[in-house]
Amino acid sequence: MAKDTAQDGREIEVLGTCSTQPKIDAQHDHNIAPALVWSYAQEEALIGVSEQHAQDKCYRLVQDAERRARRIAARYAGLYFDSAAKSKGTVQFYWPALAAFVVKDIVEAYRFDRDDVLNGGWSNAGRTSMVPSLVSEWMSSSSPYAHAMRVYIALAKGNLWLYMDIYPWLYFFLRFGINNDGTLNTARLNDHVTKRDATEYQQQSRAAVEQLPFGRPWIARQQARQAADPVYKRAAQYFETPPAWGGMDGGYGAHTAAASQAHRYVKANIASYDNGYHLPVSPLWKTFNEAFYVMEEERKELTRVAQDGAALARLEKIAKFPTTPEIQQTYQLLIAESRVTSPAAKAARQLQELTVIAKQEQLNILQPLIYDDKKLAETMDMNHQFARMSNGFMTTKYRVIYSAEADTKDKNLQTVFDPPSSVWKQFFGARKSLPNPDDRMEYVGQIARDFDRLMKNQRAYMEGELLKIRKRGENA
Repeated sequence: MAKDTAQDGREIEVLGTCSTQPKIDAQHDHNIAPALVWSYAQEEALIGVSEQHAQDKCYRLVQDAERRARRIAARYAGLYFDSAAKSKGTVQFYWPALAAFVVKDIVEAYRFDRDDVLNGGWSNAGRTSMVPSLVSEWMSSSSPYAHAMRVYIALAKGNLWLYMDIYPWLYFFLRFGINNDGTLNTARLNDHVTKRDATEYQQQSRAAVEQLPFGRPWIARQQARQAADPVYKRAAQYFETPPAWGGMDGGYGAHTAAASQAHRYVKANIASYDNGYHLPVSPLWKTFNEAFYVMEEERKELTRVAQDGAALARLEKIAKFPTTPEIQQTYQLLIAESRVTSPAAKAARQLQELTVIAKQEQLNILQPLIYDDKKLAETMDMNHQFARMSNGFMTTKYRVIYSAEADTKDKNLQTVFDPPSSVWKQFFGARKSLPNPDDRMEYVGQIARDFDRLMKNQRAYMEGELLKIRKRGENA
């Protein structure tokens, strides 16, 4: 069992081992190099989206992006409750509570993409049949399946890597910055906040981050597997033999029969060649009526992602987890919160903390990670257009639901992006763009205000919903 050893001889857990030192800061904590402590914090994030296998006791990443999202939502909710408990009420992380609701909504976005688009079939004819498909191709040169796959993959990428950045910053503060008596170790916080550097992690921690989905090594493996995929090759062969006689339908019937065989073959065999490189994961393809067509769009989108060298370079920069002014300001706001006793003063610091981390989240991470992708922006803008014109019937609105459930009829418990102020504007008014940083930060500001209002006026309800999100995610 591999292990790394701190300067004082104590073992510190690395991903893939179970030799956790439960009292890492019990003694000689001044001798532990910052790189080792940051490795520990990063490993905690990795373990949060991994499963420990009984046979070898190693942790392996949960392959299903939807299950990972449920776990991430639970981890964020946990930070909210655990920070208050450990600090004895002097500090309570605020942004993670909002993030738990947002990531819960990402889980619903995954479900919509699968059940209401990628499934195809008669129940989704209004989105995926010939007419809407032709409209989609005319407007964007992409099919409804392509748009759904593009969003699904972007959500999987953005959600995972944002968590890998944000969670260790806050977990470090919780685990190593709050003493057991509830006071803060401000000297350590001020010193270590500038010393997180993924290139200095322990070898196994560093390797675990480098091998995560959408990094260069993972992309290389995925593309190699995709090129050799025997399931796709066999399914494609159903289209290779033209009919001996086209018939009155010009061969359409023969093509439909071949497609039906290809779809059935993919559904029956995709699991035999998956190993975590399909999105969604193969067990979720069983209900896809046109599985071969979905696979074609998946292959195109993942190839496009693989060939976007600029995006890969941006991810590599993010994956070094550099200290930003926003992170330093967050630490100072949390320290300041611990020093005030007035509930109003604490609430003001919490709202400031939420706003500052939102800038880190949206502008420093998600903008370069996914929103700078012009094709994704095209898809999201078109989705917003149809959602607004159909009042959410054709596709879902961009919104945050302040509930553990996927939907609510209570308008007080949701914040909708760019709602029209009149029927005329619903169809003809200017529309904002969620990938646009200015439009998105305006929306984030409204989310922050709505969330803060609910936390002030309905905290018992909000915390009850957060406990549900935490419980469901821990069991995902």
